[in-house]
Amino acid sequence: MAINSIAGNTILTSGSFPPVRVASTGSPLNPSAGGLLVVDGVQLVAGDRVLCKDEANAINNGIYAATTGPWVRTTDATNNQQFFSGMAVTVALGAVNAGLTYICTTTDDPVVVGTSNITFGAQSVVATATQSATSATSLVIGTGSKTFTTQAGKAFQLGQYVLVNETSNSANQMLGQITAYSGTSLTINVIATGGSGTHADWTIALTNSAAAAGLLPPVGSGNVTGPGSSTAGHIATFADGTGKVLQDGGAPVGAANTITPAMLTTAAVAFAVGMLNGTIVSSVAANALTIAMKTLAGADPSSSDPVFFFIRDATAGYVVIEQTAALSITVPANATLGTVNGQANRIWLAAFNNGGSALLGVYNTLSGTNIVPWDETAAANGTGVTSSSNSAQTWYTASTVSAKNLRVLGYLESTQATAGTWATIPSKSELLGPGVKRPGEMVGNANTVTGGGGSTSSATLVPLAGQNVTMNISSASNLIRVEAYGTISCTLTASVATRLSRGAVANTNMIGNNDRANITASNLSMPGALLAYDVPNVIGNQVYSMQGGTGAGIMTWGPTGIMSATELQI
Repeated sequence: MAINSIAGNTILTSGSFPPVRVASTGSPLNPSAGGLLVVDGVQLVAGDRVLCKDEANAINNGIYAATTGPWVRTTDATNNQQFFSGMAVTVALGAVNAGLTYICTTTDDPVVVGTSNITFGAQSVVATATQSATSATSLVIGTGSKTFTTQAGKAFQLGQYVLVNETSNSANQMLGQITAYSGTSLTINVIATGGSGTHADWTIALTNSAAAAGLLPPVGSGNVTGPGSSTAGHIATFADGTGKVLQDGGAPVGAANTITPAMLTTAAVAFAVGMLNGTIVSSVAANALTIAMKTLAGADPSSSDPVFFFIRDATAGYVVIEQTAALSITVPANATLGTVNGQANRIWLAAFNNGGSALLGVYNTLSGTNIVPWDETAAANGTGVTSSSNSAQTWYTASTVSAKNLRVLGYLESTQATAGTWATIPSKSELLGPGVKRPGEMVGNANTVTGGGGSTSSATLVPLAGQNVTMNISSASNLIRVEAYGTISCTLTASVATRLSRGAVANTNMIGNNDRANITASNLSMPGALLAYDVPNVIGNQVYSMQGGTGAGIMTWGPTGIMSATELQI
């Protein structure tokens, strides 16, 4: 289908010619010879509009209608009044020119078809020409106001920035903002320079325009300056308060949409988390226990993959410590930390704020059946850990510190056949966070109301029928609190005894206080209460029983009572 054939022309009423089907690609098409040629990969048909812009004699350039014989100019591009500089024509088809717009750049005014050189340039090239200029004004490179004599009619506007380079050496350059442009006079305020000296051959181009493509602006005292080199992937940060000096800010934490350490702190504290991107890894060697902080990727912390600690400060705020190097503590052989042979233990791990650096410490809350919890709300002392670190309820740290704030990170559980001989890798590692019990908190409870009473005439302690409670224990290291409340009576005047036991074997594994009551009259009832703390060192169901004995007659616990067992975190 022909595009705007010679027969279908309309009168030109705008600053653009109707589109052409094809345009020449650098070689003459010789319209005087004509013919239905293949132009830019397109087979012409009679009547097709063709832009001839590359004829040997520019007088012959123009828009033609293709025919089998000599081509003739189209009726909209044939007389003098239809041509002037700035007229545009768009090309519809072609491997090279499809979609391009060409601008008439003839300088004759008026244009005389058949006499004037009719020239066309690609719109992008024409636009670039208006975005740059040259000047032979002799000027010294420097900041401040500079005035150039240059060409008029350029696309320069007040407030725009231009890059001025010495044409013969682009290292000599100035960057400035246009403050005045009238006729052939251009004035700019130079804010940055490169190179030095006095020069008189300048190329002036609007920054961020096609005319400035490939030109690197200068770096000077009036502009933002950088360190000169950096590491790929690092971020830039300001080095001072001027807003003009950049520095290598190191690797970002993550990729796009990275949040700041302060934002991480707020989120972590809200969820009672003292560490981000960290985990606890333990190992044993030469009967020593080593506890190391690793990233979630399983590596030592580094600048590109740090671990963050959030530790309370003296004002009840929080300090962020970014750990970028390996961090660990080793409990030497023979250091028991107050643990017991063959008994499951729990060792808590904390990070101390040692002058802005993290220092690890370990703590055993249990001594016998007594729990002394750690306290994150107050500064604590840390004793440098050695082979003689044998006390429970003492913070042992990688080196001795005094009055330092700390943040508990989690705990390890293990059972060592010989306390202080760390030969078995901890069986459990748990980070402190939501849902993780603190020392002294209740883990679970079981209770039962005993009815009917339990009686015996034994002179030694024996289990009383029906007087027991079963506790399902979750951790072998935890402490169990057992309680029993009821009434004691005897058929004769006698001294009676009651006591709690782990299990239901007569006078075996007795725990807690031995409660003795003197019954001064037969069938006299007295209140009874028993309390015991136990470290059963087992997981799963554990039975606790009430045992009784009497010096005479038949003693009874009941007729009703209550027994309770509570698992406490250590």
